[in-house]
Amino acid sequence: MKRFVKLAIMLFFVSAFPFMANAQRWGRVEGAPVTVYSFTENVNTAPEVVNIFYTTQGEYFRDPLAPRFILVDREGKWALGIGGYVQARAEFDFNKIVDNIDFLPSDIQRGDGPSTQYQMDVTTSTLFVKLVGRSRLLGDFNIFTSGDWRGDGKTFHLLNAYLKNKYMTLGYTTGGFMDLAAYPATVDNAGPCGMTFYRATQFALNYGFDWGLSMGIGVESPDINATENEYVSVGAQRFPDIPIYFKYQFYKNTHVRVGAIMRDISYRNLVNGGQRQKVAWGAQASALVTIGDFHISGQYSLGEGIGSLINDVSNVGVDIVPTPDKPGDMMMLFTDAWFASLQYNISRSLFATATYSQSNLRSRNGFAGANPEMYKRGQYLVVNMFANLSENMQLGLEYLHGWRMDFDEHTYNANRINFSARYNF
Repeated sequence: MKRFVKLAIMLFFVSAFPFMANAQRWGRVEGAPVTVYSFTENVNTAPEVVNIFYTTQGEYFRDPLAPRFILVDREGKWALGIGGYVQARAEFDFNKIVDNIDFLPSDIQRGDGPSTQYQMDVTTSTLFVKLVGRSRLLGDFNIFTSGDWRGDGKTFHLLNAYLKNKYMTLGYTTGGFMDLAAYPATVDNAGPCGMTFYRATQFALNYGFDWGLSMGIGVESPDINATENEYVSVGAQRFPDIPIYFKYQFYKNTHVRVGAIMRDISYRNLVNGGQRQKVAWGAQASALVTIGDFHISGQYSLGEGIGSLINDVSNVGVDIVPTPDKPGDMMMLFTDAWFASLQYNISRSLFATATYSQSNLRSRNGFAGANPEMYKRGQYLVVNMFANLSENMQLGLEYLHGWRMDFDEHTYNANRINFSARYNF
């Protein structure tokens, strides 16, 4: 019986070898080599559908590149790619530490404690599966799912799962109240403290005009980050978040964008059992400008009840908070945040960036007096350099300095040096 099984396996590989040899073809798409496996023998270059992997690459610095290996169907209308990257970071804190694998000013050490810290992290390594195709109903589309290992106990953690074409996005991915193309490159996974960043299950529509203007609107599942006490409770939400944006593209890598978001936050008054709600809002402006080898970008956001949408502020639970001296009542705090970044492309394989960012939480109705040790302001300064050793291998070196100020006006500082190595596949 064992001999029969071995013989069957050997015959399978011998018979399949000619097909596998004929199926593998090399093509060059936009200057990048791709290994294409096709179900037909008449493939000498990468089918046109492979271009969709490149035209639908993410705008964010951390988004993975197009996959290295692609499987194409007989008609060249569907293609499946599996890819991602392995990334390792080494971190050294000195003159106070940040109690987080990411550099969040809100987690800067307060009071006495260790003044130095060494950490290593590989949990941001990413794996994705992407199916692209063409159909009469959807046009060019892609189905994308990806994740890293940032779940509890370093388990697999979902980052994206969506269907997307030229006009709509359906699924779970980054939110519409963001300008990914304007975000700076950092070794630190979180990025600047004043940068809006969140993920949501959503249905979004967008439309681009021929003369550079595009716009979009979405319906997103709400995720409220609140502070509760024995008098109030924040649970299920009744309405979705609604982001909207307008973007004008002057030319490649140069644009301006304005956006807004509306949120309805429900909470329960446990004193009298009544259901209450607050209307939250946010507004945002961002830009990316390219002048020769320089990229200049920035963003400014403000609003009430949007703390969970902003880096660092999302770490302190202030979308809605209990109102001091009013048991059963809750209020929203005003937040404003911004960053400014400069990138210089030293050569085709080497670039450097410098970014300063700030996020602010404003007190009202005696909140500061009732919470003197609560986070009030975060500042984030980063300078780094990245070297692309090959098409797929990138190294990064970075210095970070952060400040945390509380409502009692005490300020705490921390420093970190980061080194990263990332290999795309």
